[in-house]
Amino acid sequence: MIAGRSLVDWGKRLGGFVASGVVVLGAYGIGKLAGPPHLLPLTPLDTAIPLVPWTIWWYGSGTKAALLAWLMVPNGREARRLWLTLALCALACMVGFVVWPTTFPRELYPLPAGESATLREFADLRDTDSPTNCLPSLHVALAWGLALSWAPWLRRGRWLPFVWAAGVSVCTLTTKQHYVIDVPTGAAVGVLAWAAARRLEAWKPAAGRIALTDRRAVEALLLRVRAHQWRLADLPAPPGTPLPREMARLLNEVIYIEEIARLNFELLRDASDTAALRELYQLFADEERRHADGLRLLLHAAGAPIEAPGLGNALVLDQFDTLHPDVDGALVAVSTPVFETFLDAGTIPFLQAHPALRSASFDAFVERVCTDEAAHLALNWIVTREVARTRGGLASAGLLANPNISRGMLAVPFMSLEVYSLAHRLGYDFGTLLPPFGRLWRLHERFPELERFALWWPYRAFAAAGAIATTVCMGLVRTGLLFLPFWLAVTRLFGLLARLGFGETLLARRGLPPTGPVRVGS
Repeated sequence: MIAGRSLVDWGKRLGGFVASGVVVLGAYGIGKLAGPPHLLPLTPLDTAIPLVPWTIWWYGSGTKAALLAWLMVPNGREARRLWLTLALCALACMVGFVVWPTTFPRELYPLPAGESATLREFADLRDTDSPTNCLPSLHVALAWGLALSWAPWLRRGRWLPFVWAAGVSVCTLTTKQHYVIDVPTGAAVGVLAWAAARRLEAWKPAAGRIALTDRRAVEALLLRVRAHQWRLADLPAPPGTPLPREMARLLNEVIYIEEIARLNFELLRDASDTAALRELYQLFADEERRHADGLRLLLHAAGAPIEAPGLGNALVLDQFDTLHPDVDGALVAVSTPVFETFLDAGTIPFLQAHPALRSASFDAFVERVCTDEAAHLALNWIVTREVARTRGGLASAGLLANPNISRGMLAVPFMSLEVYSLAHRLGYDFGTLLPPFGRLWRLHERFPELERFALWWPYRAFAAAGAIATTVCMGLVRTGLLFLPFWLAVTRLFGLLARLGFGETLLARRGLPPTGPVRVGS
């Protein structure tokens, strides 16, 4: 069940464990700041239950159980549910601790004399944890919330988490840490937190949905796109000329950029409320897959393999686990033309003009790619203007809180370094990037809707940073101080980190071919 995960996957699970632990400990600590605790009367059942020292080990097993559950969590959705369940347990119990603080009379149950490991463990607990925060039992709440979250992931022994949670419930009494009333109230908190977490995780705000008020332009564009659909089989076969090592690496990175564009369009298709828009995005996704497959055919003809993505492309491919059409559709729609400026500006014309790729086959392929990309760009700006019109001013400020903005911006510099260091080694002129950056910087003059769109200004600053970096690179090239071999070595190091961190599982999750020889027709 847990075999085949990458280092990044393991890191995310450990990060979730740490994050949930911080919330639980924080809530527990705040609960101890409440006023003088109340001593509750002991019921006959409370007094009938004896102190059983060895049960301290079961009582204290929650941290180990939580770690094991986090390491076994199967996907991002279940991870979010687990985190919400534990957080809601902790917060609900914290409210109880603050509103009605309680304490337990431990002095009625002194520990027996001895030096065993069990007694030392018990004594340490009593020394470090004051006998407050009793009602409801946080241990029991977390145990039942964890068991309910954990059990569905197990193929066998789904009853085991519930046996463990029941054991924790009993041990809160046999360790004399809680009153009997603390157990059912804690269990109720755990069950309710689990149910609430499932509802909260399933709820997706419609802020990311895309709807158009003027559909005529989209319908007209759809007719044109339908008319220029094409097939790879209609193009001449690639010549099969061997490629320079840097060119093969560059083509691999461009393939992943095309596949990322496909995934973007598939997400936008699912976020669209208009039939024509959904069809257009599906056609665009099919075109991006053809672009990637066309480059794979070129690699196959040249005898070059599919390589693993560099760090930038790997980060973006991994990010699709966190994207949802209902939440992120508008963000992806606005981001697409901005990020394409960084990665597509001049790249395809440069490849077409390079001697290693010049052929009638590649010319025909690039001609169709450029026709496709012109339609993509047209729709990108239609939708971007619509989003800016309908969500301008304060309505767009909420988009700035989306964490996927920072994730995407973190990846783009790595993607740009991987693409342009290789391209420059092959003769690419950095000056080609400055006009697109300039047009992006001034675009609000052409589309006034963008002036009141909060998300546009971070992108504009990002474009300015790209132009500055490009200008610096041009100066370093003129002075001979760029040290391109160093940057190529850096990209290889980043690529190694990506392979170690993500492994082949990333490509499998995105439905992409594995590394190695190109499998034509697969």
